Amino acid sequence: MTAGQLEIWISQILEPVGTAYNVGDYYEITGALDAALLQQAARTAVDEAGSLGARFVTEADGTPVQELGPAQWDFDVLDLSAAADPDGQAVAWMRADLARPVDLTIGPLIGAALIKVSANRHLWYRRVHHIVADGHGLAALARRTAELYNALHSGTCPDPHPFEPISVAVEHDRAYTAGRTYRSDQEFWAKEAAAWPATGRLHADAPPASAALQGRHHLPAPAVTAIQRQSERLAVPPAHFLIAATALYLQQVTGADEVTFGCSVGGRSTRALRGVVAPLANILPLRVPVEPDASVRDAFAQADGRIRQAMRHHRYRYEEFRRALATAAGPAEPPGVGPLVNVVNFDRDLRLGAARGSVRTLTTGPVPDLSLFFDVRSPSEGTTVSVEANPATYSVEEADGHAEGLGRLVVDLAAAEPGAPLPAPARRPG
Repeated sequence: MTAGQLEIWISQILEPVGTAYNVGDYYEITGALDAALLQQAARTAVDEAGSLGARFVTEADGTPVQELGPAQWDFDVLDLSAAADPDGQAVAWMRADLARPVDLTIGPLIGAALIKVSANRHLWYRRVHHIVADGHGLAALARRTAELYNALHSGTCPDPHPFEPISVAVEHDRAYTAGRTYRSDQEFWAKEAAAWPATGRLHADAPPASAALQGRHHLPAPAVTAIQRQSERLAVPPAHFLIAATALYLQQVTGADEVTFGCSVGGRSTRALRGVVAPLANILPLRVPVEPDASVRDAFAQADGRIRQAMRHHRYRYEEFRRALATAAGPAEPPGVGPLVNVVNFDRDLRLGAARGSVRTLTTGPVPDLSLFFDVRSPSEGTTVSVEANPATYSVEEADGHAEGLGRLVVDLAAAEPGAPLPAPARRPG
């Protein structure tokens, strides 16, 4: 297994009927679509990836391993176009499917459906267990499916597939843990854990829920253009601008001098790793001090510096950092990390013949606290700020309020003069 797979396996066997690691999305496809060709293309892409038929078992001595084999999985075809609310019924069907536990020892760990909701609209639903794929892998599978569909549709030969065997990632992990970089990273994160503040989070972690509350706020095209321009003025990448803005938002709603959160990183530092379909993404713990009376320029420079420093040690597993927090805390309750921030800025839209597909996220995995998700699309489409909130600690109104509050602050920061003071805090959601 990869290091990430092992951590997921441990979590899942502790709660064998839990569904928090069921990940799902769907593509809203508009236009003429050949359902049989799409299913053929999707099955071929899964076979090419080579890792999605895995079963996770234990050897006689208790060692967990994955056994690779052909993927056997269901692709349901449904017609709900005559229903009173076809889209609502389709999404309810998807969520019911996501709520069903899967057995890692027998599978299948993936599933799909094509649901007709009107004469020229279909919803292509996909479910995977997080132990076999992350968001990058799902996007790669969707792109390859579209390439194969278009080749079948036009009668042409597709390009060779881009996938690499999972053994590439397994060997990469082994080389890392045996090397000096791992020891250097371990020392860095041990120091971070010892200095980790006990404040600066919205809520304590709760057990991950099978279904999170969701809130959304859309940033239109002019706001995206303003973010790009302000990023250039502040000399930070646009993704770092959004992460830093999130740190400033968390400071506003907590009032803490230093905020903490986790930031999703791709975990694919080589071209070969980018071709592996497996859970290689990691979470980067970040602690960012914020001075409320700082200028916009100074606040972003400080946050950007913290992001870059942590990124130099991004391969160290988040789960190991959590254990380091527990060690540093001794007999006391260890502090949590806080919300998860994710910036997705790669193209996920599809062309399927004359039809077009646009992705909608259903669930991204366990949410112990709050997940703040920036879905960055083309400048003309804008960016969506999405929130997944654990219902044990948040209400629907709070989830919506955090999405709106973060979105509004991003817009304010993008329009602010770099030398101006930080915008005043807005009212806390809830």
